[in-house]
Amino acid sequence: MMNGFLRRKRYHVQAIALLAVVSALFVGCKYKGNIQTETSYGTLLGNRDDQVTRFLGIPFAAPPVGELRWADPQPPAHWEGVRDATWFGHACNQTVPLLPVRSPGREDCLTLNIWAPNTPGPHPVMFWIHGGAGMIGSANEIQYDGAKLAAAQNVVVVSANYRLWGWGLLALPELGSRPRIKGNQAIKDLIMALQWVQGDIHHFGGDPDNVTVFGESAGAYNTCALLATPKTLEPRLFHKAILQSGVCDTLAIRTRAESEAEGLRMIEKMGCMEADEPLDCARSKTAARIRGTTPTNIIKALNMSFSEWPFGLTIDGDLFPKHPLQLLAELERPDTPILLGTNKDEGSLFTALMIHPRAEYYEDVVARRYPDASERLLELYSVENYVSTGAAQAQIRSDIIMNCPSLRMARIYSHQNPVWLYHFTYDVKSVFQPLARTLLGRNSAPMGTFHATDLGFIFDTPLLTSVNRETDLVVKHFFQQAWGNFARTGNPNDGLMPPWENFDPTRDNYLSLNEDPSNLEGFRAGYCDYWLDPSTP
Repeated sequence: MMNGFLRRKRYHVQAIALLAVVSALFVGCKYKGNIQTETSYGTLLGNRDDQVTRFLGIPFAAPPVGELRWADPQPPAHWEGVRDATWFGHACNQTVPLLPVRSPGREDCLTLNIWAPNTPGPHPVMFWIHGGAGMIGSANEIQYDGAKLAAAQNVVVVSANYRLWGWGLLALPELGSRPRIKGNQAIKDLIMALQWVQGDIHHFGGDPDNVTVFGESAGAYNTCALLATPKTLEPRLFHKAILQSGVCDTLAIRTRAESEAEGLRMIEKMGCMEADEPLDCARSKTAARIRGTTPTNIIKALNMSFSEWPFGLTIDGDLFPKHPLQLLAELERPDTPILLGTNKDEGSLFTALMIHPRAEYYEDVVARRYPDASERLLELYSVENYVSTGAAQAQIRSDIIMNCPSLRMARIYSHQNPVWLYHFTYDVKSVFQPLARTLLGRNSAPMGTFHATDLGFIFDTPLLTSVNRETDLVVKHFFQQAWGNFARTGNPNDGLMPPWENFDPTRDNYLSLNEDPSNLEGFRAGYCDYWLDPSTP
């Protein structure tokens, strides 16, 4: 009975998401004509309107199929004639289908998209990395359309696909006569896309010497990984970074042994361990067979701690000689400022499909979920201070997954570079909020300013949120101006009111970002003191 209830809840949430997607698809663009440009690999055909020029689905690497499945990305082939770049390429293979309309993807997916303003360059480049927990998502999704951001801030916006989950994070020891696979393919894909930007973005009016990498959720996790690896320093591939709702330890970080053990389990599930060449056997399997070896239940995935997920970055001795946080503390990366932060109600989305008990059962739930820390958590997150048990659980998740890791990142990184920290506290309006409350029950968490609600304001793509109230427009303008200023100069301040203060680790100061922004001190004081204490179980 309970499984049926959870399935119904999932389908209700999917229906809400589908409605939002379909509604957004009716917002069209009026193209003014086609345009061609040369690249190192051949001629591209794009299109333009009165504000921006688009080139979509540009291959930045060879298709990772056949012998290249799980291999490091290789350069793309040159082409003859004119290649149509007026529509997106394929999304990469998806592991957990969250929306019913989302394609399961393909392996031939390593493409990027460019939105360039119709003004003389060179322009700052903003390189976007999509989220999706490393399991789902693509650069092609409507909420990541870079046209309005490019036009509003006079920047070139680039977005890139990268391999996901069992295709993008698989590590294996030597098998048969085949060499070890080190993993971290997703990060290597992004590095190759950034190398493509260095070589070719000038054809689109972009400045290769002024590149800002920015991402949200898993995209911020990957942005942090790019900051941590020495491989992006020589030659230098980017110059600034923005991390929205994610840092290096938001998702799993695995030792080589842990990642290889998980990879072997996947090979065994494919029935290849007894083959003479297990890797060749695995490379012969269909994408559907690989997908069948990984979790496909979104409810189960969301109920797991992200650190428990089977795939994550691997400390491989090459891309990451040490843990990424240790590399950030030790690696000299001069003149690379960062801007990072979180949304006020991050955890409401991650707890939406959990069981939310009545108040009298809250202690039991906390004791089961956090057996070594339940007494202290019941003091810090007393249910009496929240509107529901779901809200209390959501705040715990917000602090564990997003808030406190972001504070730790700010503290670590500020020893060598300027840092700006924010907390998005605006009262967002979304179709999800009343519907989720109705469908998920009164003990669930109010959705509030949930995970990813910042995206509609940055890209001006109101898929998850309303961006049409007067205060919405104020917040959108602040986001876009701050992000654009940072991309231009490495400082979000240039006409911002009030001026956004640099992060100081002795004050843990941050900007409360809403319709009336203010500089505050003591980011999640007390709560993060607990979670960041090394003695915390």
